[in-house]
Amino acid sequence: MKPLLILSCVASSLVVSACMVREERVVQPAPATAAVVAPAPSAVVYTDPAPKTTTTTVYTR
Repeated sequence: MKPLLILSCVASSLVVSACMVREERVVQPAPATAAVVAPAPSAVVYTDPAPKTTTTTVYTR
């Protein structure tokens, strides 16, 4: 009876180990970001200023 118990324990451990799934992940480094390119010194960059908030008061008689 004892050898049958040992054999069943060994068989069940083999079945459990065969059913285990091992997942491995390789972490890859992040890709290098693109370099920020400044405009050439000879280039002229025009920017429009933000419009000023104005109020108009109308007087009537």
